[in-house]
Amino acid sequence: MASTNGHDDLPVAFRQGSSVEGLLPLAGFFVGEQLGSRLLGSDLWGDRIAIILMTLGAAWSVVQRKRRGVAIGWWIPSLAAYLFFRGIAGLIWGEDVFLAIGIGLKVALGLGALGSVVIGKPAAGLLAPLVLPFDDETRAHPIFASTMRNLTLSYAVYQLVTVGFEIWLLGSTDSGSSFLIIRTVIGTGAGFFGFLAAVFYADQRLRKIPNFSGVMEMFEEIGQALEERRAKN
Repeated sequence: MASTNGHDDLPVAFRQGSSVEGLLPLAGFFVGEQLGSRLLGSDLWGDRIAIILMTLGAAWSVVQRKRRGVAIGWWIPSLAAYLFFRGIAGLIWGEDVFLAIGIGLKVALGLGALGSVVIGKPAAGLLAPLVLPFDDETRAHPIFASTMRNLTLSYAVYQLVTVGFEIWLLGSTDSGSSFLIIRTVIGTGAGFFGFLAAVFYADQRLRKIPNFSGVMEMFEEIGQALEERRAKN
């Protein structure tokens, strides 16, 4: 297992500034939409404020990264472009189109995950090293490959099942705000328990690989490295 001592040795997902700043455009969009819809009583103003705050959040993240000499990467520009397109589409064609684009993205993610398994390159196997420092020997083991395949299939099924739920919910709620609140509450809970189940499953299966101490221990080492980094700062 790779060492996590020091800033540069941490997986990408835990490097300084990547997690919080990467979510700022999304947070700005959601806050702006809720402010406009609830305080001004207008979904149209909600979309306008959402686009403004999302743009400011993305710009602030880019500026802060450049000041620290950190690469901008692809996540923030891609997320900002998606939210901007979605917001403009909502302004032009209405709230239903705005919400349908979000559902369409989930379909694309689910089908993309299935496609990655079909071509023999499960998405989980490609993304896992961004979160945990698996060494080359572990990643080359057949148990690792089958575990990543199963996790990818589970993610694909989860996305497609939730799409069915969201289509039903969209037709059953009276407003976009109600849809978003219900979807967020249920989706957050389901996502949290799904993540825990995935971690537990991966930990149990990957422990069968010789010389691998387990996923839980890797998270503990990363947590310790993060604590040491905060202490130095």
